[in-house]
Amino acid sequence: MRFYERSAGAVVYAIDGGEVLYLLLHGRYGWDFPHGLVRLRETDKAAALREIAEETGLKVELIPSFKEEIRYKYSKKGRTVYREVVYFLARSYGLNVTLSQEHDAYMWVDRDRAMKMVSRDETRAVLLKAWRKIVEMEKLAD
Repeated sequence: MRFYERSAGAVVYAIDGGEVLYLLLHGRYGWDFPHGLVRLRETDKAAALREIAEETGLKVELIPSFKEEIRYKYSKKGRTVYREVVYFLARSYGLNVTLSQEHDAYMWVDRDRAMKMVSRDETRAVLLKAWRKIVEMEKLAD
């Protein structure tokens, strides 16, 4: 039996001392960006903002013109689950995270460390696209 899930979240970043830091959350499947299931009649953007607030306590600003989707499958209770995740780019102006019970740790890390910590290749590709967008927007030297 196959099962389909749609999730939304964001690559959450902050600039601290001129350095771009990315927020990673640790849960049962490893390190990832904040995201979660899209509810019935909820938009992807609304779900992303809700999930970020629920999982981190942060209020963020979604960056226009960034939206990346990934797809993967995993096994859950003997069923194959096909998950589609839409990631936005979100800027946080604070670093104080209030972690939800869904996760056991969080870290603000630079791009290189995030690339090593993120669990999926597909998510690493999203991180690289987000990094390029941030460098362009923030006028940072890469």
